[in-house]
Amino acid sequence: MTTFSGFPAKTKFTPIPNVFFTQLLPEIDDPAELKITLHVIWAIYQRRGYPRFVTYRELLSSPVLMRGLVSNGSPSQLLKRAVSQATGRGTLLHLTLERDGEIEDLYFLNSDADRRALERIRSGELKLGKMVVREPAAAVR
Repeated sequence: MTTFSGFPAKTKFTPIPNVFFTQLLPEIDDPAELKITLHVIWAIYQRRGYPRFVTYRELLSSPVLMRGLVSNGSPSQLLKRAVSQATGRGTLLHLTLERDGEIEDLYFLNSDADRRALERIRSGELKLGKMVVREPAAAVR
């Protein structure tokens, strides 16, 4: 184990809703699910614009996240399981879209604003470029 040198004086912060600590954290027993949940919160708060989400491909291509998922198994398999657990628990919302014949899995926080954005996307009121909703939603790869 490497020793953490501490937080620098001028560091950025990521907001985490208090309900995460009071309701979710006590229920999460898989370290991979905890890591993916925190990583998605961090990644989403780095974004600008509306709506804010992260794709499965972005998660899979994140060296920081994937390095943190190394344990007794394939990091990509741990990612798949952790994302499935977080969406099953309701922490994350999942939407499968298609762009030019390619499937794109999007993940949102299960917040009021993101639930509304998801409904606007599903109804066609909100467009995400050339991506179109694929129904029924495909399983996480």
